[in-house]
Amino acid sequence: MKQFFKMAFATVVGLFLFQIIVFVLFLIFVIGMVGLSSTQSVDVKSNTLLVLNLEGTIVERSVDNPFEKYMGNGFGSTKEIGLKTIVDNIKKAKNDENIAGISLRLDKMNASVATLEEIRDALTDFKESKKFVYAYGDIYSQGAYYLASVSDKVFFNPQGLFVLQGLSSSVLFFKNLLNKMDIEMQVVKVGTYKSAVEPYILESMSDANREQMSRLLNSIWEKMSTQICESRSMEANTFQSACDNLTLLGDNNKTLELGFVDSLVYADQYINFLKKQMKIADNKDISTISLKQYNNVSVKTQSSQNKIAVLYAVGNIIMDEGSSSSIGENITQELIKLRKDKKVKAIVLRINSGGGDALMSENIWREVVKTKAEKPIVVSMGDLAASGGYYIACAANYIVAQHNTITGSIGVFGMFPNTKSFLNNKIGVNVEVVKTNAHSDALGIFRPMDEVERATMQRNVNHTYDVFLTRVADGRNLTKENVDSIGQGRVWSGIDALELGLVDTLGNLEVAVNKAADLAGISNYTTKDYPVLKDFYTELSESFWENMMIKYIKNSTYLQYAAPYLEAMKTAKQIEGIQTRLPYQITIQ
Repeated sequence: MKQFFKMAFATVVGLFLFQIIVFVLFLIFVIGMVGLSSTQSVDVKSNTLLVLNLEGTIVERSVDNPFEKYMGNGFGSTKEIGLKTIVDNIKKAKNDENIAGISLRLDKMNASVATLEEIRDALTDFKESKKFVYAYGDIYSQGAYYLASVSDKVFFNPQGLFVLQGLSSSVLFFKNLLNKMDIEMQVVKVGTYKSAVEPYILESMSDANREQMSRLLNSIWEKMSTQICESRSMEANTFQSACDNLTLLGDNNKTLELGFVDSLVYADQYINFLKKQMKIADNKDISTISLKQYNNVSVKTQSSQNKIAVLYAVGNIIMDEGSSSSIGENITQELIKLRKDKKVKAIVLRINSGGGDALMSENIWREVVKTKAEKPIVVSMGDLAASGGYYIACAANYIVAQHNTITGSIGVFGMFPNTKSFLNNKIGVNVEVVKTNAHSDALGIFRPMDEVERATMQRNVNHTYDVFLTRVADGRNLTKENVDSIGQGRVWSGIDALELGLVDTLGNLEVAVNKAADLAGISNYTTKDYPVLKDFYTELSESFWENMMIKYIKNSTYLQYAAPYLEAMKTAKQIEGIQTRLPYQITIQ
């Protein structure tokens, strides 16, 4: 037995040392790669072409990934490009005398329509400098073409793929699957249009949901198609007919014949065209600079003691700390700090969220109200500012949405699965409960809700909805009856939201910043983004230690019992001051 414990202890120590060695080797690898990919100062030559290759997923903000060309963003995940990076560099290029123009490559781009509209606005503004914007593509998706259509000329590979067919939205319904599994999804909600629960309780889309989705898609498509037709000097009938009949799919000559593109050429021919436009000899190369390189080109900015803070609230709203991709205590704490910062004269709350936890939404709303009492706060809506995303917006001094922002969804719901039949009938598991009170096991997953529990949950949902209506009515100077009539969980486009009084104007982030400055009564100011993004190496190292190491320990036969202590250490690092906590963990199932 003694020998066994010696061997077991040696194994545990060996595994632990192995992990340390792996981690050290990983750090050496990081340092080596940094040496290979270190950013050098960029010198922009005269008559340089800015190449905007937007391959990847466009998000609100992103950190520079030096390993991108070696193994992809996030070690194999989809490459991410920050919308802010794109827009800021287009603005920079407008006033850079060394930048002759912009070339767009949009073949593998993934972005929502409101995000594309923001980039489109920046390119439209860039063209006021009288510099050119050209686009070349092997593949034009609808989003890519929507963006490319703002160019002075659109070039297309003769054998490429051109997709233009209108918008659609597909919803998967799981009710029959749940029935086969003997799982009942118990739902309490308020709102005729609160369709988030439909896939779990219906076999097909309700009339109300179909109505709202049809209105939303048509509103977005009308704006997109109008902008494309205006940019291409095209008749609306020609455009819609091509979409209805899939005219352009598989017949690239039609894209030229009908005026969707200006030339069918291969990439080398496009480069020759650029040389002629830039007056470069055939035997010379074009001086180009990528978005990533140009982002490292510094530009002189006006210094000022006055600041306008741009606070990014992105992702699901959760009852937790939050992160760069989720909204939680990070946003409430930032609002408190920015409210106290005397140099910050106004705040722009940039929202890109479909909502989430109702209580956290209320907590953030409270901080917005308190901030509004001391300094102006303006909301800029991105792709989404719906449900909880609208909840945290409604108290602001002023709300700016894009035409194609999805907003509204003023409604509340709760879902509680009942797995009793599934456990009993499908896998032969029986659950027995011992309790002290009639509803000690309420809202568990092992039995259906009784009448008292369902009535209680419905009362809570109704109360939350009533509070939601009150918040919107007070913030937007509307009656609760009016808000209820346009609420009921219904989503709206930014265009419709403007007509309904849910937003104040349509525009991009810059419009919101300008409004914030106006409300603050300042003309000289600098902008600063919050929360401050962690650099790539910090994110990488934290992810390695907190996720990979702890996950390994949890799954280890010998080390799993140490995991709670490591989790406690991780939590302790995030908490300051005296804690009102138990000195040890108690888990009651």
